[in-house]
Amino acid sequence: MSPAVLTGRCLCGAITLTITPPTDFVSHCHCASCRVAHAAPFVTWTSVPEQRFTMTGEPHLFESSAGVHRGFCGRCGTQVLYRADATPGRVYVPVGILDGIDRAADSHVSYEERAGWIEGLERLPCFAGKSQRTLAW
Repeated sequence: MSPAVLTGRCLCGAITLTITPPTDFVSHCHCASCRVAHAAPFVTWTSVPEQRFTMTGEPHLFESSAGVHRGFCGRCGTQVLYRADATPGRVYVPVGILDGIDRAADSHVSYEERAGWIEGLERLPCFAGKSQRTLAW
């Protein structure tokens, strides 16, 4: 059963958000802009129509590429959303700032731009927290 609402926040809590499901998708983006903006090998995104999105706090906006406006917390720097001129009325939210999500990831996008060292993740051991206790894939 899908949660009634999805909640999220920036690291310092100055910005909080609420999404009413269903989300449109959950996709891992490998584009260079996302990788650099989040200092991560890829960013997992979801989106919803603006009518099902609320936010407290005011993010700083930055036009990272033509027609793409990224929002981040001016206090802690957490990326909290982006909006694209090509998809008016839609808000994109990084899944990593949400407390939960209503679906599994369903795709990779801009995979041709992926970090060259991201290959073979499933062959690496997984550990619980920072311990030496291994977990199964």
